[in-house]
Amino acid sequence: MENSIWYLSIFLGATLVAYISTWLMMKVAIRFGFVDEAASAPHRKQQSKAMPLLGGVAIFITITIFLLWLAPNLTQGYLLPKHLWGIILAAAVLMIGGIIDDRWSLTPYVQILFPLLAIAIVISSGIGIEYISNPFGDVWGLDQWRWDVFFINDIPYQFIIWADVFTILWLLGTMYTTKLLDGLDGLVPGITVIGGIIIFFLSHSQDVAQPETATLALVVAAAALGFLIWNFIPAKIYLGEGGSLLSGFLLGVLAILSGGKIATALLILGLPIIDLIWVIIRRSLIEKRSPFSGDALHLHFQLQKLGWSKRSVVLLFYAITIIFGASTLLFTGKAKIIVLIILAVASFIAIAWLYTLSRKQALADEKYSH
Repeated sequence: MENSIWYLSIFLGATLVAYISTWLMMKVAIRFGFVDEAASAPHRKQQSKAMPLLGGVAIFITITIFLLWLAPNLTQGYLLPKHLWGIILAAAVLMIGGIIDDRWSLTPYVQILFPLLAIAIVISSGIGIEYISNPFGDVWGLDQWRWDVFFINDIPYQFIIWADVFTILWLLGTMYTTKLLDGLDGLVPGITVIGGIIIFFLSHSQDVAQPETATLALVVAAAALGFLIWNFIPAKIYLGEGGSLLSGFLLGVLAILSGGKIATALLILGLPIIDLIWVIIRRSLIEKRSPFSGDALHLHFQLQKLGWSKRSVVLLFYAITIIFGASTLLFTGKAKIIVLIILAVASFIAIAWLYTLSRKQALADEKYSH
């Protein structure tokens, strides 16, 4: 009972702090001109007027406050102070890069420097993927080939080639999934709330048993919820570039900290990841253009073209995330992999089918207009 009250107080407190912080960042964004102009990308923008950005800063402020406040509780087990500082500093780098990008619109090849630096900070703090469990019960070790890079208080900080390369690819994947998904009001923060809550319950399971990770996941979910209240349809503020990256970063790090539950995060972000892969394939291989270029190929845009309302699309993504994410609480090992395969196959088929319908609708509309 005491634990329930403790967790509830953290959740409500972080939600309130994020709610107030978001209101403050709305004022700051408008005052200093950090706004998203509707005319900047008419094929993607959903608003009819300029919208304040910097919503991700509100989430960052909330998480930083609560990590520092809860540090004595969070560092009683396997989590160390350096892990918390690594998360905070890496998130700060994403915020700085996002603020710069929101103001000066950096090229994709400059934008990626900030996520790479953030990942380097996290890895340096000792957070990484050193093994992967396969569905047959074996473990694939990634901790070979270690090099001591430097020492602090006689503690070695090492470069572990396979573990670190896998961690880099993993976190880049989760960050760019939420960055490119951030096209509808409430979509990314809502999925972050759901993902954080699922990892909270997973971390309390007998298989994981990590109350520290559970608390961290709860703070992430609450911070995203406090922002979501302002961001849900119709949005009054946007995440901004840094905020959209931060959401994927936090979910990716939580998956690592909860015992390398990569399959769990894949199920939470499964549909957006498949959508991202589909869009990249179409852009780079079929249409022969940059995968970073903007367009309306994403699934949520295709559904809107077919007549779905923004609210219906967002709620559909929420429902799919809840169903497949919650399956991680019910299934383990081979069963979880089977669910993941089902999600991947069904998503690819659905996305391809919807894209075909959307193209037919566009051609019909074009023919009718002539």
